[in-house]
Amino acid sequence: MIGVLRVHRVPWVPGWVPVPVRQALVLGALVLGATPAFAQTPTPAPSKLIVEKIESGWLVSPDVRVADLDGRTGTLAGGYVGRVTDRTLVFGAGGYWLTNRDDDFKVAYGGGVVEWMARSDRKIGFGVRTLVGAGSATLPRALGDLVHLDERGGRDQGRVARFGQRTVDGTTRVAVRDDFLVLEPQLNLLWNMTQRYRVSFGVGYRAIGSAPWLGDQLRGLSGSVGLRIGSGS
Repeated sequence: MIGVLRVHRVPWVPGWVPVPVRQALVLGALVLGATPAFAQTPTPAPSKLIVEKIESGWLVSPDVRVADLDGRTGTLAGGYVGRVTDRTLVFGAGGYWLTNRDDDFKVAYGGGVVEWMARSDRKIGFGVRTLVGAGSATLPRALGDLVHLDERGGRDQGRVARFGQRTVDGTTRVAVRDDFLVLEPQLNLLWNMTQRYRVSFGVGYRAIGSAPWLGDQLRGLSGSVGLRIGSGS
């Protein structure tokens, strides 16, 4: 018996090429045709790592505040120094003292300062600041509020006592010194004139503790105006 090699015709392959060879040619053509398609597939762009510098620096803020102290208007001068982080948080220390020169009208206090600021890079910004510390004060008080002038333990302001050449009663005012703790939160409106100079307008409240003699006279509202100087502010 004589073997027969069967040949199939492919339109673009000569009829005399055997079937196995034709199949190999067709497979190669498919592979070559698919290669450009894979080559045209877009390569994803590499991800970018963006590094931003956190702005920080020192801030100096002298200011003047007006406060109600024992029914009198007192002017306190002072300020604070702090470190600004990311133009938002301030950690520092500050203090204030009463500028009045009377011997029976003195107040001074200081402590740590923490502040949070918003919109510090805009023309108008805001801030919340708190001072926590301690101080000392000398203010006038009625003698009848401090000592009992009668034997029954009451405040008999009609009873009279004599100190040297001076006659005093329960209404006589005397200078009283007292130490105290202070917590003073404050809301600030910031006017950003330039990158280094800003004006602040604030309204705060002094909460007083551990002051048995002058606590009521020291606590109260205050208003302030200050100038902030610093590259990181």
